[in-house]
Amino acid sequence: MAPPLHHLESQPDNLIASSGTTDELPVLPRSEVPENGVVNGTQEKAAVTSAPAESKPEPAAEKPEAPPLQPESKSGNKAVPWYHTSLAEIDPKTLEVLEQYSKIPSDQIIEHIFRIRQTLLDLGCCFAQDVRRLVFDGAPSENIYGADLYPQFMELGYELFQDRKSLKSTFFPTDILADKDLLLRGLDGEMDIVYLGLFLHHFDFETCVKVCVRVTKLLKPKKGSLVMGVQVGSLVGDKKGIPIPSGGILWRHDIESLKKVWELVGEETGTKWNVEARLERGKGFGEKWQLEGTRRLGFEVERVE
Repeated sequence: MAPPLHHLESQPDNLIASSGTTDELPVLPRSEVPENGVVNGTQEKAAVTSAPAESKPEPAAEKPEAPPLQPESKSGNKAVPWYHTSLAEIDPKTLEVLEQYSKIPSDQIIEHIFRIRQTLLDLGCCFAQDVRRLVFDGAPSENIYGADLYPQFMELGYELFQDRKSLKSTFFPTDILADKDLLLRGLDGEMDIVYLGLFLHHFDFETCVKVCVRVTKLLKPKKGSLVMGVQVGSLVGDKKGIPIPSGGILWRHDIESLKKVWELVGEETGTKWNVEARLERGKGFGEKWQLEGTRRLGFEVERVE
């Protein structure tokens, strides 16, 4: 099982925060230990100090033992009694606050509650400037993850934005094509949205399909899961990679070739995806690459089956 991911608050060399805790459990007098032995979410872990023997009262009727609570130290832990995957009704007092204080229309409240719980991964995040934009616009930073092949980019992001202590997003280095990348596998099935900003044009057609298949494993296995992004595109899609000075290739999709990628992804994964895409004259996209027909290709890919 992949280790849990934690927010990076220090500067470890590899930008990977370790999981778990080294805090010792408290020593409690016997009188303060709960009947079911649960202390801070664990059972039978607290040391108990010895106490003089006392006369025992008549035992009361046995109550069914409650299941131990899950540790709450893990950020985003959903194995707790109050986390619900669906919502049939809302407490009237809570509803009153959301309607009258927050001014949220009654018919939008449930959608609003689930929307703010959405999780997003910025894959190929570089300095994670898009993550900061989302947080600035109001998205809860603890629900956002960023990953890049080069960990020094994420470190430079902290230096650029000076938010190491305030930003609660989790960043980690990853290689999307590495099957045994445990950190990336730790997010499988957890993301509502995966954002691919200036990412897919680094791969040839066949590798692009492989990458997108891997991306689908990160998403929650349900309708509405979303992949979105932007890349270097073209009015006519490339048939072979264009070498670039920094190494690697540039592969410009047009709308039809991008749709073909997701058609093949669907066939391989037994899913179906709706692709909305557009070619635009983005600033710098034609001049920078100096290639005829170059455009900015923006896309949203939604799972429909």
